[in-house]
Amino acid sequence: MNITYHPDSEINKGVAAEVLASEVIDLKVGYPPRRWTCPQCGSSHSRGHFMSIGSHRCLGCGYVGDGGVMWDPTSESAPVDLNVTTA
Repeated sequence: MNITYHPDSEINKGVAAEVLASEVIDLKVGYPPRRWTCPQCGSSHSRGHFMSIGSHRCLGCGYVGDGGVMWDPTSESAPVDLNVTTA
């Protein structure tokens, strides 16, 4: 799986930093955590962060880390595996 914000690693780092900064602000004002999609297995849940904001633990495969994609299902489509090609 390759669940990231963007296939270019430098662009992905920038987008991830922007989303994390927005998440910190949103949590401070009382919004619920964004939904998160695991970079390894593609499972998605809205459990929130693990130990610190930006770190997640996948309920599907057990992945722990700062990878994956945070998103809002009310305004965004679910992330997709960027390695999948359609024929």
